[in-house]
Amino acid sequence: MWLLLALVVLLVVLGLEMRRFVRNMRTVPAPLPLPLLGNAHLFWGLDPAGAFLKIRELALEHGDTFGLFLGPSYSVMLFDPRDVERVLSSTHLLTKSHEYSFLAGWLNEGLLISNGRKWHRRRKIITPAFHFRILEPYVEIFDRQSLRLVEQLRLRRSSGQEKINLGEAIHLCTLDAICETAMGVSINAQSNADSEYVQAVKTISMVLHKRMFNILYRFDLTYMLTPLARAEKKALDVLHQFTEKIIVQRREEIIRGGNENENGTGNSEDADVGAKRKMAFLDILLQSTIDERPLSNLDIREEVDTFMFEGHDTTSSALMFFFYNIATHPEAQRKCFEEIRSVVGQDKATPVTYELLNHLHYVELCIKETLRMYPSVPLLGRKVLEDCEINGKFIPAGTNIGISPLYLGRREELFSEPNSFKPERFDVVTTAEKLNPYAYIPFSAGPRNCIGQKFAMLEIKAIVANVLRHYEVDFVGDTSEPPVLIAELILRTKDPLMFKVRERDY
Repeated sequence: MWLLLALVVLLVVLGLEMRRFVRNMRTVPAPLPLPLLGNAHLFWGLDPAGAFLKIRELALEHGDTFGLFLGPSYSVMLFDPRDVERVLSSTHLLTKSHEYSFLAGWLNEGLLISNGRKWHRRRKIITPAFHFRILEPYVEIFDRQSLRLVEQLRLRRSSGQEKINLGEAIHLCTLDAICETAMGVSINAQSNADSEYVQAVKTISMVLHKRMFNILYRFDLTYMLTPLARAEKKALDVLHQFTEKIIVQRREEIIRGGNENENGTGNSEDADVGAKRKMAFLDILLQSTIDERPLSNLDIREEVDTFMFEGHDTTSSALMFFFYNIATHPEAQRKCFEEIRSVVGQDKATPVTYELLNHLHYVELCIKETLRMYPSVPLLGRKVLEDCEINGKFIPAGTNIGISPLYLGRREELFSEPNSFKPERFDVVTTAEKLNPYAYIPFSAGPRNCIGQKFAMLEIKAIVANVLRHYEVDFVGDTSEPPVLIAELILRTKDPLMFKVRERDY
């Protein structure tokens, strides 16, 4: 009886939304929808890679702006930088789209998915956490964890692995780095990839993937009845309990006066995670107040978990594509290595520092070009809460807006030879192309741009510097065709990218 009632309600909602969608087709072109199903049939049987290609086909067919009805939501895709600027620079269009709600189980109302007054207040207190004085000590963590990555690659080579899944190894490295910078503890993911915490993170990534592309999982009503929902709950229990435990322990240390070293933090060890604590994102939150009141444990957990989510998958995606690009462009790899050796020195044991990383100019050009071709976040989403007009196009309340940094970065109208790896295009001294600033948005733009982009660039540079100081990286695969991409919340490849690494002798 209840299931039948729910089905009737769902059909009524779909019918009303479909009617609104058809009316809006007068100003926004769209593929012809089917009754109730809308445009869902266009994506049936497609894997995420196929879904991305279908979006590109629709853009070519319908232009820079087109609508999609994918039940129960209506979406408008915007691929013109002028339209993108109107959305991302707006102080009114700040609410994230429906897909971000799939993260709510883990992040609750952290900075990434919170809205309104809560978002404004959190953004204000978190922004100082990414000041260069706070970021500078993190470089020591990036250096140490990237050297562990170098050692892990050496162990894989010595065990007879000729082909290495570099993306997997990097993912564990960035997970270690973000955990230590976020919470001041180490989970030793690189040496213990089967740990409960690491497996829980993998489960959540799998859940997000399936909820984005399987209609059965997109509706909370049907999703909650599936085994996937139970797997998510189990993983969330692990993640939340871990973060909560660290918050409670750190708060107790501060109360006991364990905040006395020169960094303003304690130097104690946790028996379960076994790492000396240093100044971490968590410490900053523990010292923060809103309306002269300290943040609750839940407030802090939201932001620490958000930092964890945003800071490891995005960075590992960028690094994987960076090494793919320089491995398939040997001259670029040679120039990166020579610059690193020139800046850091001949001694491989010399630690990389904040100052040294800021002198890696050509490496930074290669990172920027990689993020143009393979932005870590391939699709940005907003939800329109009130009827609005964007450059002559009527967008009704309730509409989801989709913006693709991936698609923008590959448009010939915006970038010459968009499918070619040309780092020099970002060299402002010589040949920088004149760009609409909203054509290149790997870190988003406007009020809700990525707050951690400087953190990410430092981590990427540190890992690149240490890997390339020790190894020459070769791609093992077909270089005649680019990798098949999967455009989820985080950009991935359909199949793992495999590499060979050869010890550098100098």
